Amino acid sequence: MTDTAIREPEVVADEAPRPAPRWKTALTGDFAKVLLLVVAWQVFMTVLGRLIEPLMPVFEGTPPSSRTVDTLLSHTHRWDAENFTGIVEGTAYQNIPTSQAFYPVFPLFVWLVKMAFFGKIGTLVAGFIVNTVALWLGAVALLKIARNFLAGERGPWIAVMVMLTLPSAYFLHAFYSESVFIALGFWAYLFALRRQWVFMGLCLMPLTGVRITAVLFVGLCFLEFWRSKDWKFRGLLSWHLLWFPLSAVGFIGFAIYLKILVNDPLGMTKAYSKAPAWAYHKFSPNIFATLYEQTKVVFKIFTGRFELAGWSVANYVVPWFGLMLLIACSLYLLALRRGDLVPVGLYGLASVVMLTLNQNLVSVHRYLLPCFGIYLALVLLGQRVPALKSVVYGVMYVGLTVQTLFYLQFVAGLWTG
Repeated sequence: MTDTAIREPEVVADEAPRPAPRWKTALTGDFAKVLLLVVAWQVFMTVLGRLIEPLMPVFEGTPPSSRTVDTLLSHTHRWDAENFTGIVEGTAYQNIPTSQAFYPVFPLFVWLVKMAFFGKIGTLVAGFIVNTVALWLGAVALLKIARNFLAGERGPWIAVMVMLTLPSAYFLHAFYSESVFIALGFWAYLFALRRQWVFMGLCLMPLTGVRITAVLFVGLCFLEFWRSKDWKFRGLLSWHLLWFPLSAVGFIGFAIYLKILVNDPLGMTKAYSKAPAWAYHKFSPNIFATLYEQTKVVFKIFTGRFELAGWSVANYVVPWFGLMLLIACSLYLLALRRGDLVPVGLYGLASVVMLTLNQNLVSVHRYLLPCFGIYLALVLLGQRVPALKSVVYGVMYVGLTVQTLFYLQFVAGLWTG
């Protein structure tokens, strides 16, 4: 007998979408997008520097070697860059005692790139490659860090753009160690956020061989480690805690290297006393007195009782406003009472302390580049209070304007930090 009953149509479950091929993800993911941004920025800075260099007068910050050689990247070789090139060539630490203030990891990376090309490329070209790769990796890390704290897809990208519009961002293009420092520091913190303590430690170790302020990132990562243990002291009883004292490997390696070369393992701590031009650096734990004195100078500049010139703007005005911005942003992050932002806010305040221990604010605006709490706080402010978005964009506009003026002066060999 034939079954004539009406049967319900079979419902076929939707198949799960297949993941995109890895090559397609690589071409459309964060690394690819940030690479395009960084390469475009580097190309723009290179073209601008190359075009304006022949038009600018030559001032004292232009090393003699760059006064006679006019190349595509000679504009990146100014002021402290001469110390780094000497270190790459293996002569600076022995012959120029003040160069011992400059840590060796960035020059080491440059030397390794030169060797990878069998010495066929120049030092500045190798440095450009190192800084482009480091800036790319640092910006990717910042983007991923920002996604942990900011809503939406646009906010994290704005955080990256805030960094590139800071007045001192052109140092990420110059033959300086800024790009390497932010790359290692940002990735160390990103790994801490991901609870990947081994990779965090592997980033912190070379970081302490880039500059002394690496101790701030070590402290930041420690606070994040402690937060992962719910701020409980017994949570610190973990072998992962050993990564923090091990982070001193970079600094210790530098000390051993100086011991071998010049028989002075702590030469980096004495370098500032060996240069009369650096006599203004005087250690003082009274940071409130330093801030008060610097505030008076800035007030005198704006009231016409102190010379308003390029050097005074670079040494007093811009560093002071940058430091005030860091203080405000750090306090704002703490005031939000979000546990995940506490380490970042404290990192910002610790940076204020460390950057004012020398009784001056010279170059402080350059040292603010790794203080990513500024970028997070500005974007968070715009997201939480839409009426203040114009303030965020205003900060970026002013920063970019000052950066352009400073970059022109830097290429000419004028001091800009």
